[in-house]
Amino acid sequence: MFKSIQWKLLTVFVLLIISVMIIVGTFLLNSVSTYYHESFVNQMSDIVFTDDLVNQLRTAAVSDDGVEQMCRIIDVYAGKMGLNSYRTYYILDGVTAAVLYSYDSGSESVGITQNLLDAMDGEIGNSINRGAAVMDYAYPLKLENKSYIIYVCDSKMELYGTLQNIFTIILWALLLGLAISVFLGLFMSRTIIAPIASLKKRAEKIASGDFDQKLEVKSRDEIGQLTGTFNTMATELAQTLSEIAREKTKVETIFRFMTDAVVAFDAGGVATHINQAAKALLSLGDDEKISFSELSKRLGINVALNEFIYLKGYEITERNAEYDGRILKAQFAPLISDGKTADGVVVVIQDITEQQKLSMAQRDFVANVSHELRTPLTTVKSYTETLMENAAPASMELNFLSVINNETDRMTRLVKDLLTLSLFDNDRTILSKTYFSMPDLIKSVVQKISMEADRHHHIINFYENGPAAQFYGDIDRIEQVIINIITNAIKYTHDNGIINIYCDNSITNVTIKVRDNGMGIPASDLPHIFERFYRVDKARSRKHGGTGLGLAIAKEIIEAHNGTIEISSVYGKGTTVIIKMPCYSK
Repeated sequence: MFKSIQWKLLTVFVLLIISVMIIVGTFLLNSVSTYYHESFVNQMSDIVFTDDLVNQLRTAAVSDDGVEQMCRIIDVYAGKMGLNSYRTYYILDGVTAAVLYSYDSGSESVGITQNLLDAMDGEIGNSINRGAAVMDYAYPLKLENKSYIIYVCDSKMELYGTLQNIFTIILWALLLGLAISVFLGLFMSRTIIAPIASLKKRAEKIASGDFDQKLEVKSRDEIGQLTGTFNTMATELAQTLSEIAREKTKVETIFRFMTDAVVAFDAGGVATHINQAAKALLSLGDDEKISFSELSKRLGINVALNEFIYLKGYEITERNAEYDGRILKAQFAPLISDGKTADGVVVVIQDITEQQKLSMAQRDFVANVSHELRTPLTTVKSYTETLMENAAPASMELNFLSVINNETDRMTRLVKDLLTLSLFDNDRTILSKTYFSMPDLIKSVVQKISMEADRHHHIINFYENGPAAQFYGDIDRIEQVIINIITNAIKYTHDNGIINIYCDNSITNVTIKVRDNGMGIPASDLPHIFERFYRVDKARSRKHGGTGLGLAIAKEIIEAHNGTIEISSVYGKGTTVIIKMPCYSK
């Protein structure tokens, strides 16, 4: 109950009133006490002990009955002194402070105070000590052979009575203030709590799915603005949830009728969604579930759930598998909920059996056709060269035969490249690996193509960095790649160009970089540069005798050595080819 806002507000009001009354009461009591003490001292100094009274007392003190004479004089000033039952005066010996005369005739001695000590030293004792039991004032009379002290003492009974009356008034004011604060606190707290309670009930109805009822805005203050904002929020929330429900229905419909198999898993590897295609592919019943580990085991894929949730991040991983006589492609993608962490994995399984069969048929067809074309092309080449030897110089027959010979050479290169790719496609490529020096190989390639570079007035620079570690690989295949890359740089760089070749060696890896300042490659063509038969400029490639397979073959050779090849280029400024390979690979 006491955790309610109503009681918190009431407590604040009560504590505020108590604090204010304590502060005001303390200040008032202290002010009254200070006023009484200062008024007593000012009365004695300014009104009672004037120069006239002091001179009269000095004259009376020198007489034989000096004490009696001084008493008569002081009695005349009794009204000014305010003498009553609470305030009296004494005539004391100036040396011993013995009582020589007492106004109330009942005191034979007085208490020693600071003011009395000051008077005994010859000074007027008029200091204020609010903590003392009495208010006192001591005036010394110094004569030639004797001294007296006129000592006025007030017991503070009048002051205590006044302070008690003030305290009573403050106490009654405090009680009245508490009653008013309790009333106002209850009224204000209920005024605030009533709309908040309505908001609470409305929120509970919204939580249960009821968005129809709206709250009445009864004021224009912050509570009213909060009520209006809450109504707007409820309306927007209802629309948002409706849109989410519609989108969820769409997604579930698409998910249910997808031809590809889709299975979603949570972070614990438990399947949360399985569509009909997945159940049919995996031979699962309507109510049967499958875990991530069971799916991996059934498809024969050696993967772990944590690998995709914690290690792969946002990457999509593909794995191929064979299951029940079919070739499958499984794609693993993490489920990102809050934009930072993965809460699960979605697996999309596609049946690519027919695609693989078609692809294999295409590759076999290309390989067979390429193989069958070698013999007729060799025959055409030999007959053409024989006819060219017997043709008349500068004749039409010689021109035609030259065209046939060049096209035959281009067809021969194309067939050769197709056969090379077919070997890689069918995993029939046998690499003749041996140890050799990569810098020495690059130097020999540069020397072989130096004449072609000189013909275009190119400058080729070779830079070697690091110890020349022995590289283990197929020297002929690597040489084929390097020749292809440098030849392309020569072909597609304008005359008087500069081609820089870098070879960075380390204990475990070698990096080859070929950079030119040629015409470059458009950004739209870079993603397709390693595709087969892809040409940036078909007319330009055909002019230079390109088949569109050189970079595709280079990529296959580098990947066969467990390496990578990348191309970066700025159109009109040049191209950079980077090849990275381990020095030793099985």
